[in-house]
Amino acid sequence: MSSRDVLLAVLRELFPRWEVWVCDRGVWRAAGFMLISASTVEGLLEHLAGADPDAFATAARRFAGRTP
Repeated sequence: MSSRDVLLAVLRELFPRWEVWVCDRGVWRAAGFMLISASTVEGLLEHLAGADPDAFATAARRFAGRTP
């Protein structure tokens, strides 16, 4: 399993309402109520945080060790 596969699995777990993938050109994408595209995983995460702040807040609590 590559690091990209691990990142995809983590993002899919943290943002379950979104379909997350990397296209054949290496662009990170997420589709939910809108389509998000970014050249880096960091950019995708930043856009997901803006598009779905509730999911982002839940993810932040999970990483901080607090239950959602």
